[in-house]
Amino acid sequence: MASARQIRLLPPELQNQIAAGEVVERPASVLKELIENALDAGATCLRVLIRDGGQSCIRVSDNGCGIPENELELALTRHATSKLSTIQDLGAIRSFGFRGEALPSIASVSRFRLASATRDGEGAALEVLHGRVVAIGPAAMPRGTEVEVQDLFANVPARLKFLKQPATETRKCSELFVRIALANLDVDFELLNGDRTVHRFLAGEDLARRLSAVWPRELVDAAHNVDMTDGPFSVRGLIGAPATAQARGDRILVYVNGRPVQDRTMISAIREAYRGRILGKEYPQAVLFLQLPPDEVDVNVHPAKTEVRFQDEGAVFRLVRRAVSKALEAGNDMTTLAENTAQFSVARPLPVLPVSVAPEKDVSPTTDPALTDSPLYEQPWTRKFSSSAAVQQLFETPESSPAAPEPAPRRSPDPGPQPEAESTRYLGQFADTYLILTGSAGITLIDQHAAHERVLFHMLRSSGSRGDRRPLLMPLEIPMHPSQALLVQEIWAQLDGLGFSLELAAGPKLLLHAVPALLTPSRAREFLEDALADKARSMEDLWAVMACKAAIKAGDVLTPDEALALIESWQSLPDRNFCPHGRPVSLLWTVGDLEKLFKRRS
Repeated sequence: MASARQIRLLPPELQNQIAAGEVVERPASVLKELIENALDAGATCLRVLIRDGGQSCIRVSDNGCGIPENELELALTRHATSKLSTIQDLGAIRSFGFRGEALPSIASVSRFRLASATRDGEGAALEVLHGRVVAIGPAAMPRGTEVEVQDLFANVPARLKFLKQPATETRKCSELFVRIALANLDVDFELLNGDRTVHRFLAGEDLARRLSAVWPRELVDAAHNVDMTDGPFSVRGLIGAPATAQARGDRILVYVNGRPVQDRTMISAIREAYRGRILGKEYPQAVLFLQLPPDEVDVNVHPAKTEVRFQDEGAVFRLVRRAVSKALEAGNDMTTLAENTAQFSVARPLPVLPVSVAPEKDVSPTTDPALTDSPLYEQPWTRKFSSSAAVQQLFETPESSPAAPEPAPRRSPDPGPQPEAESTRYLGQFADTYLILTGSAGITLIDQHAAHERVLFHMLRSSGSRGDRRPLLMPLEIPMHPSQALLVQEIWAQLDGLGFSLELAAGPKLLLHAVPALLTPSRAREFLEDALADKARSMEDLWAVMACKAAIKAGDVLTPDEALALIESWQSLPDRNFCPHGRPVSLLWTVGDLEKLFKRRS
């Protein structure tokens, strides 16, 4: 049995080292605390020097208000700060720092020097070794403060061995430096790695100018401005075009009241706004600044102060999502991909769109294999997309639908001369997947599957939950895991609205009695398997999956009439540039693009 030990107060040096474990994770953490102290002091010019990734030396010089000589030692005392005085101040924090833990924590794990002056030429310096003051005296220096941290973690070998290579730590310091510089455009910043200047930002630069120093210029040039205000809340910044999305999320930078944070609410709102414009596995670029009253956000969540908690997370989410969505809509997302697609006019418009008509006689599975998908149907399914009219009939009520015109016979495009007003022509299908258009704007390739997906998704969303369905002669059985049985009950109403007639049987298994009019039985099975795999939970997700399953596929051969009808239907959509899953529908090459590819000009 362990013997009882006496409760005693830990020595200040040990208290500071324990606190350093939370505040000082790596050299970049030290740099963050020192830069934020300088900004709190009103600095308009900061100069940062690092060596060996910050482990050998970190020096931050500023022209802030300075620290009086008689307060230097007090500045290295835990919970000593000039930024808070009452408990009410904690509920409305307007400064970066407020805990009074950073300087003593840093000084306890390094050789530390603090020099400051409140007036030019009259200052003082304090030297500390692993938390113990070793020297203090006058120092001649301009107004401001200089903090130098050397041999970080030299007295804490356990922490020192976990530091990465100097190149990695240097990169972390540089990224942190840039993040802070982006939020303080009125401050002059300079970062040196040894004797080499890494970054120099002049006061008065705009956000795009500073971003172009660290991000590719073409990405910044294609970015859209975000600016929205809702009462005391506001969001501003820049977001990247959907076409420039990437596989990593390291270029989503969010700030709350000027403080760089890692906040799931804001990041989720940004990604939600890009939904349907980029792939689910892709990430956009964004630099967003959220401004709100200090009492609406709690920054006293973690000593590192990179996490915040909002009083009304829902309001923040809605504002950020709305602001980003508005910027994307106003920015004409596809200017670099499908510019001028709205001006397309096919070479020969069809007076009446052709509609596939089922034959009068009974159709058996062996009569026409191309028309049948399984023996479990009651009515034949159309072979593939033939026109928007063929699909539109599934969404029209008998009262609202006009009398169906006689189907026009399919015929090849007229090879004769075209009217001069029609500048765009359909040339054909490439690889049985891409439709080729040419005109004054350039050459455009359209992904037939993505275009048809967008057409069907638009129709599903416009019609809502109509429940148009085709009954099956024999129920289709789908075995399920018990967890899937719970999931299907959660989305039962949505599935019924889409046109499924379902029955949950013992096993567990799902009995499928009817399928949506758009889907064949096998496609309906695939759809339900995807839904049960938790790929679709909301109605929008279900519409997207259904559109994908019902759309024509890559490799399907289209007649010229079918291709023209698909292009016309797709062109009429307001949000045609991306499929519901975020892939681009079309790509445009202008004459200038082709000249660059053939190296006719640079």
